[in-house]
Amino acid sequence: MERSLASRRWDAEYARGRYAGEPPVEFAETVIRTVADSRDLRKGRGLYVGCGNGRNLVRFASAGLDMDGIDPSPAAVGQLAARCPSLAGRIRCTDLEGFRPGAPFDYLVAIQVFQHGDASAAARHFERAAGLLRPGGALFVRANSASTDVYFGHRVKERTAGGSFTVRYAEGPKRGTDVHFFSRRDLIGHLSRNGFEISAGPAEDRTIRDPPKTGTWSQWEVVARAAGPRAG
Repeated sequence: MERSLASRRWDAEYARGRYAGEPPVEFAETVIRTVADSRDLRKGRGLYVGCGNGRNLVRFASAGLDMDGIDPSPAAVGQLAARCPSLAGRIRCTDLEGFRPGAPFDYLVAIQVFQHGDASAAARHFERAAGLLRPGGALFVRANSASTDVYFGHRVKERTAGGSFTVRYAEGPKRGTDVHFFSRRDLIGHLSRNGFEISAGPAEDRTIRDPPKTGTWSQWEVVARAAGPRAG
């Protein structure tokens, strides 16, 4: 039920023009550079989880990355297919838990998606990512930091011993859904428990909101490798 509500919320946001004309996030360039600089990744196949309507996936495609995409929002998938018809056959309307590929991927990108849901959902996201990667594959994650000043009305649903917390929004575009905010300790813990070795980060990217909104929105950015061999 939670996934269905989240999908409807995102459909409404995309119908209102969410991300239309917005540039890719800077972390996309980190993904591109890392793949290009890695012998075992540059000719590999990637998966973009939560590709939305394509502001980052189109950039990845233009840089020559061989990537599939998944997103639970039919509106997003439809907009992306119309925007970039060459990607239409590589996009599936599904979520991470429901996705069943035929073979493991060489790298997986999750930008502002592992934060959707509560603490148990966050743990499942990392477990599922580990299961989708080949040994030595790369994981690129950008996700909410617990140092964020949560702006829209909400209630705190849970707090972890490691300093993370989950809110349920009472207003705004994510009204009625749960969103998780990771502490550095818990983020590293999720990676470690699933056999990942951190290659870069976690680094915190802080954005001051444009008035009339207040406070800062903070995101962790981390690159990690799955357990197993890699070519460098």
